[in-house]
Amino acid sequence: MRKEIIIDTDNNTLLKAEEFLNDFRTEYLIELDNSFMNILIAFTEAVNNAIYHGNKKNPEKKVIITLEKNTQYFIIYVKDEGVGFVESNIPDPTLPENLLKQSGRGVFLIRKLTDEMEIDSTSNGTEVKMGFKL
Repeated sequence: MRKEIIIDTDNNTLLKAEEFLNDFRTEYLIELDNSFMNILIAFTEAVNNAIYHGNKKNPEKKVIITLEKNTQYFIIYVKDEGVGFVESNIPDPTLPENLLKQSGRGVFLIRKLTDEMEIDSTSNGTEVKMGFKL
């Protein structure tokens, strides 16, 4: 089971993305429990990163979201149309000098909340793949 949506980078992007996730969850009987809250938080972080860091809020760029469910995993792909980044260049949010910063925790949070995570970042955009065991 797999579904995809392409959404604009605008003020309604996150709302549309969350509606798409919830519709998929309902259709494919993914339980609304504490583990789904982890999915929702990781998903929201990935979509926000695509909008703000990847697409730099450029309304001409899109965010592509793909949701997939098999017998073992719920997999989420979030892809932006940015210029990419090097993950090792992201400051560690657990270091004392970064603890009070208001941003910079998204990738860290996603890694902590997922069972599997991969980032494929090129000059044509970044795709984050998040896997959650069912």
